[in-house]
Amino acid sequence: MRTPHLALASLLALTVAGSAFAYAPAPPGRVLPSLATLGPKGPYVPGQVLVLAPRGGGLASAATGGARGAALTTRLEDMGVARVEPLGSAASGAPREYEALRLVSDDPAFDPYAAARALVASGEAIAAAPNLRMTLHAVPNDPYYSTQWHLGTSAAGVRARQGWDHSTGSGSVTIGIMDTGVDRMHTDLYFKIWTNTHEIANNGVDDDHNGWVDDVQGWDFGDGDNNPDPDILPDPYYGLDQGWHGTFVAGLAAAATNNGIGVSGIAWGCRVVPLKVSDAYGDMTLSSIVDAFHYAMSAHVSVLNMSLGTSDPSAAAFFQELVDAATDAGIVVVASAGNDGVDDPSYPGACDDVLAVGATNASNLRASWSNWGDWVDIAAPGEGVWSSIARNYEYDELTWWYFETYCGFDGAHAYIANDGTSFSAPIVAGAAALVRSAFPSLNARMVAQQLVVNGDLRVYDNPIGPRLNIERALTRPLAVDGVALPQTLALAPPSPNPAHGVTRFAFALPRASSAKLEVLDAQGRRVRTLFEGDAAAGTHAAAWDLRDERGDAAPAGLYFARLVADGRHEVRRVVVMP
Repeated sequence: MRTPHLALASLLALTVAGSAFAYAPAPPGRVLPSLATLGPKGPYVPGQVLVLAPRGGGLASAATGGARGAALTTRLEDMGVARVEPLGSAASGAPREYEALRLVSDDPAFDPYAAARALVASGEAIAAAPNLRMTLHAVPNDPYYSTQWHLGTSAAGVRARQGWDHSTGSGSVTIGIMDTGVDRMHTDLYFKIWTNTHEIANNGVDDDHNGWVDDVQGWDFGDGDNNPDPDILPDPYYGLDQGWHGTFVAGLAAAATNNGIGVSGIAWGCRVVPLKVSDAYGDMTLSSIVDAFHYAMSAHVSVLNMSLGTSDPSAAAFFQELVDAATDAGIVVVASAGNDGVDDPSYPGACDDVLAVGATNASNLRASWSNWGDWVDIAAPGEGVWSSIARNYEYDELTWWYFETYCGFDGAHAYIANDGTSFSAPIVAGAAALVRSAFPSLNARMVAQQLVVNGDLRVYDNPIGPRLNIERALTRPLAVDGVALPQTLALAPPSPNPAHGVTRFAFALPRASSAKLEVLDAQGRRVRTLFEGDAAAGTHAAAWDLRDERGDAAPAGLYFARLVADGRHEVRRVVVMP
């Protein structure tokens, strides 16, 4: 989400806006802070470092009260670590390779970055990071459909309406919304919320033995309870509420459609799994995200959307471990690229096997504030998009004024327009859910590849990948197991193109054969061999780091990728930027 600067005169002129929503009170036992009581916070929770430790290792033993060696005890004491705690639920969703732990220090001078580096260097941790605070990146008969330009067939739209002719989504496909919570009672989302049929509601028993009690419709990992509805969440700069963010994201991905109410969602036949990672005091930490990842794996979520992130590089390896585990569990991971207008990587977006999403606008240009770079995989509309907002609590006067002044809010209906790669990501997540519904035999990596390869190629001012094209993604399958293998050799257009840093290729073989993918310069001379050897029938991927066989950077200019297999060849052009 992006937030404009607010003029002081406008703030002084604020008047009380009467609520037109049928608000529900905050859940019993939960005290919501006022905006004035929340001061600025640092980039991480002081005195904590999170660790993914080898299962059965010394740190894992320390967390469970088992024996630990004298050397480890001394090292932890030297770091200032007072205790080692299991992180969240020891649920079945956690991968076998690691145990998630929180190391806590009472020393005000404790340096979590130094401790994380030392633990990884010693081999006690697979990955470690401070407990970082995340930032949010924000023809149906539905009344707001005409305002949802991003769904349309213009040069800037994603051709959702044409895609719906082929799939509107399956109820067995779920989209995890890792965010600020989802208003489960919102009219456009009430019938879209996933239900854990293995859990009996409100009996105080973990019926399905997954580590979470009464998790009937997701979980609140920020506050540690089974109510994933949103709370007030003041942003640290202006005090504007952001608790509606997750509901807005969920609406874009999967709002009920053709119901004569509100907005249209991309995957309106699919279900939403609320994974709330913010707490009642405005925090959204890495520790909550770890638990949410594990829950997503335990619940067999099909697609996971994360419209949030951090530019802190210490999170890179930590997030990569989580993403690897989720991808191996069959989850398509989608994340927003960020809204700073720079090419600095944001995590988890910049991790391997994450669909990092940049933002475009109605003029079919990169939104000026969208992050960009070779790590951004695909683009989708993110400027002036309409969706649903939470209505389960009452907004403060400042936020109400902001909605009416900047977001087209009519004061009565729970829908606004807003900007951000936060909102580009769920459009792609919804498209991924449609692909999973149409081609259930594709694995997570193949679903991501299907979206990228079938995107609309466009040269933006900075690379943000191809723009999402839902119709093409649903009508041009690269491969679907042995049922619909490609009938001929196929080499997809490179992405990004033009390239700066790296570009990626996908190719499909109609039958098992020997294949070779190489890059040639404009004179036809070989620059780099990307793949050579026997390959199975189906889809494959390769990446070029824009270097030649010697490891030297390839000069800017025109190049050709050539795929040779089964007595045939395909060629694609790629432009290398300086």
